[in-house]
Amino acid sequence: MGTLSKYFYEATRDKTCRDMLHPGCTCYEAGKIYIRQGVLGAMKHYLPGAATALLFRMNHWDDPEVWRSCVVQYVRCIVAGLPMTVGSFHFFCGFYNLLGRFSATFFVFLPSLLGACTCMFLPRSIVRAQGIGLFNMYIEFLIKRSRGRTMEMLRTSRLAGTLLFSAFSAAMMPALQYLQIDRFWFANVYKTSPSPQNPSKTHCTHHKGKSCLQHITLQIKRSFYFGLAIFLIKNIVPRLLLPFKQPTKFLRLMVSRFDYGLIGFFVGYKALYEICNCMLIRNNITTNPLVRASIAGFASGAAYCLYPNYMLFTYPITELIEVYWLVYMRSNLPKPGLARVVDRLPTALLAYAFSLGMMYHLRVVYPYYTNRYCHKLMDNGTSGRSETLARGYAEIMMGYRS
Repeated sequence: MGTLSKYFYEATRDKTCRDMLHPGCTCYEAGKIYIRQGVLGAMKHYLPGAATALLFRMNHWDDPEVWRSCVVQYVRCIVAGLPMTVGSFHFFCGFYNLLGRFSATFFVFLPSLLGACTCMFLPRSIVRAQGIGLFNMYIEFLIKRSRGRTMEMLRTSRLAGTLLFSAFSAAMMPALQYLQIDRFWFANVYKTSPSPQNPSKTHCTHHKGKSCLQHITLQIKRSFYFGLAIFLIKNIVPRLLLPFKQPTKFLRLMVSRFDYGLIGFFVGYKALYEICNCMLIRNNITTNPLVRASIAGFASGAAYCLYPNYMLFTYPITELIEVYWLVYMRSNLPKPGLARVVDRLPTALLAYAFSLGMMYHLRVVYPYYTNRYCHKLMDNGTSGRSETLARGYAEIMMGYRS
């Protein structure tokens, strides 16, 4: 680490923020460009989140208040998100002009962390969703950077990944069943614990009025529509004008990029979970809803093999930490004063600020270990400024720019 830092200082000794970040213009001129690009970047960056939030309220689209609140939240995200991307680059120039050199340890991390501190003005749902996503990308970076034969096997083995994901799922479902809360996951727990007494051959007590086949078919349809909506949001939102300008090209693109794996995962997970629950209840295998949720969760985790993906794999890790913390705080276990202090901390805000700062740093310094979605996220949010910084850093460190 000392050798790398020494080389960093040698390579950047006579370089300025102008060489690294805004070639061809002064800091003042670049600052004005940052503001203009920041507005456009914030509009692109927060549009998928606004569209996804609207998707979750699909059953209430006839209510004008739903649309009004969605638009208000989107505008709030743009206004509150602007200081983050703009502030990060202003801090980058500010630190250089203040110190007269770049710091190897806090090269991008500290400016981005300070810029991210304005996340307190964002809607809490956006902070939580994006904070988890960014922190998961950091976990992915740690996994990719890990060395050793065991980690190499885990990274390349679909079977090992599927078994680990099934274990995560088996731990998650009983916790959600115990908490009885509405939380995004790949299957819904039953709000009232179904009683397995006297189930018929075709009906279970947790879906009254429908046969098991009807219930499972309905859940599969909902999961398919949800996966299809996620696919459309992911692919249409960045190309809003393409269907009007080049409809033929747009249709070819949609067909070529149709995500069978992701949709198959959503459908497979939900189907396996509902089938297992119906089988366990009808055959009276266990009367404990937590045990039933754990068994069904482990079986449904097999759907991971349809879509082995780092983002999907890391998501349960952060969710398990948060969910089991809720279980602990609601339980009768003794809670020391430190636990109560931690429970009152704004962990979502802290995680968001740390993760955003860290991912900007990794995007620039370790681009080959960074998630591709992170590249796209940073590029959209900064209107290409992060790409300029990463390229400038690489050229200077590799000696291409004298």
